[in-house]
Amino acid sequence: MKKATLSEIYTCCRTAGRWLRRLLLLPALLWSAGLWYYQPVSLFIPIITIILWLLLHRRRTELALWCSVLLSVIFYLILPGPQPQAWQTPWAKAPRFELNGDRLTIHNLRDFRYRSENDFDPIWRTEHYDLSTLIGADFAECHWDGMEAICHTMMSFAFADGKHLVISAETRLPEGEAQSAIGGLYKRYGLLYVFGTEEDIFALRTNFRHEDLLLIPMKIKPQGARNMLMHFIEQAQQTEEQHTAYNTVANNCSSGVMRTFRHLAPDMPRYYDLAPIHNGSISQLLFKHGALITRPNESYNALRKRCYLRYDISPNSPEKYSEAIRTKINQ
Repeated sequence: MKKATLSEIYTCCRTAGRWLRRLLLLPALLWSAGLWYYQPVSLFIPIITIILWLLLHRRRTELALWCSVLLSVIFYLILPGPQPQAWQTPWAKAPRFELNGDRLTIHNLRDFRYRSENDFDPIWRTEHYDLSTLIGADFAECHWDGMEAICHTMMSFAFADGKHLVISAETRLPEGEAQSAIGGLYKRYGLLYVFGTEEDIFALRTNFRHEDLLLIPMKIKPQGARNMLMHFIEQAQQTEEQHTAYNTVANNCSSGVMRTFRHLAPDMPRYYDLAPIHNGSISQLLFKHGALITRPNESYNALRKRCYLRYDISPNSPEKYSEAIRTKINQ
């Protein structure tokens, strides 16, 4: 068999590289087109591309297109997060925090009361928590439309006096804006860490949206729960100060959860950082590493079945909602 010469190997590699470059160009252009559509201020980029193409006498089309992609990436990176005149009511106010020793005060705690998903009394209040009485945390995941791989993830922190504090990282929509998974790739929406009550954040999903919510107790000591809560507060403050944009893939409802888990367990395998992309697997990862409270010989599927909350839990007694869901889990 004749051995290939260095020249032939070089030619082969160059040809493969050219085809790979062309193969990558299509998705890159599709992403750029999405940017031009969802951020109309970026429409100067295709105009520059056309001018460049004409200056190259229409010979270097591929070069002009890659220049367009590069300009789109640069524009996206320097594009600030949205700062609209007004946010939609569920995300109108960002939480504010005061910490004095063990006393945590949260302003703009969300505690809406619902008649239907879109008919509610917007209640924002100030609540005080004694961190020395923090006793644990629960992991919540919410599914809709029968999707198992994708969910909305939340955390609920329990205090000895019966209070429960929910943290839910959510898409913050400007007034008049409808949410879109594709639009979420292009800094159209903000990201807000909502701090609220279970009677609002959870009951909205079980009692009014009729979504599939699971509430799974975590195996965590009070100090670990406190560290987790403080890390979420830090993330919430940074997100608000920096006007952080929501991103469907890179900065969604589960990204902060996984960053907090890594903060508490820095030796966690690096590929776990990809979990927010398929966040329906997060509870299984927690089960695998013994981070969830289970009964003797209880399987993961049995745990999920037990921690699944039915619809319309205590619909007429919102003040007993937290008691009702935990009665269901402990049956």
